[in-house]
Amino acid sequence: MRGRKKEMKIYVAKGSGFCFGVKRAMNMAFKYACENKKSDIYSLHEIIHNPIEVKRLEKAGAKHIENIKEIKKGSRAIISTHGVKPEEEAALKRKCADILDTTCPYVKKIHRITSRLAGEKYMIIIIGDRAHPEVVGIKGYAGADCKVVGTVKEAESVKTGNKTGIIAQTTLNAVKYREIVEVIMKRAFGKRYAEVRVYNTICDATRKIQAATVDVAIKSDILIVVGGKNSANTKRLYELGKERLDDVYYVENAKEIKKDWFKGKKKAGITAGASTPQESINAVIEKIEKIGAKI
Repeated sequence: MRGRKKEMKIYVAKGSGFCFGVKRAMNMAFKYACENKKSDIYSLHEIIHNPIEVKRLEKAGAKHIENIKEIKKGSRAIISTHGVKPEEEAALKRKCADILDTTCPYVKKIHRITSRLAGEKYMIIIIGDRAHPEVVGIKGYAGADCKVVGTVKEAESVKTGNKTGIIAQTTLNAVKYREIVEVIMKRAFGKRYAEVRVYNTICDATRKIQAATVDVAIKSDILIVVGGKNSANTKRLYELGKERLDDVYYVENAKEIKKDWFKGKKKAGITAGASTPQESINAVIEKIEKIGAKI
């Protein structure tokens, strides 16, 4: 008599899926679209970095655009959870009858810190991805004396001022952040006179999901990372997984998962970025359960 096949063990990282800022933004945006169905509504930049949710919001009536020039005069606009530069916000106010600002409160806090540092004549170093909309927005508050550093190598050559302020993109890898800060501090204090203010502005949700992802990766044979391919925080989770496992796969949805990945695997881990909807996570769990029952 053949023994009963054991089901694959599945671990889901605690805190996977929408963070506070994303939940808040999406609830605000859908409510706004529902209440203003007769108006032209434009979502400036992707409200969150997840194509499923961007399409859902478009179906609700908020058209995704990347250029303010596309907005009709007197219409309504939504500012994404990543925030925008002050000049973009000013341009929206001139053009739109009404604006819904869904910028994450953690990002708003960085805007205030950056603006204050710039007003006090600090040179500002932003640690993050210079092309990410959050960093682009923060940079707009920093003034001319600002640099963006994304790697330890870049930090090794960055010039600091007599007064330097360091801030971080909210979704940065916490270990990477500490390494870069350490290099910048050494360079700054190589001067005779130097003052450095360091603000760890990585949000709590980012720190927690990164730690949970590491925990899941350690006890799994394979790790599936779920989220939009342009999501910075999801990409960080993938990188953390790859540091601990060879078999790590980055998918936007359950359809991308292949049965062959799970051959010889007994324990599957799942983690998801802050902009990944719960239904996407559930679909991935379901798909892995079905695969596990067949292999």
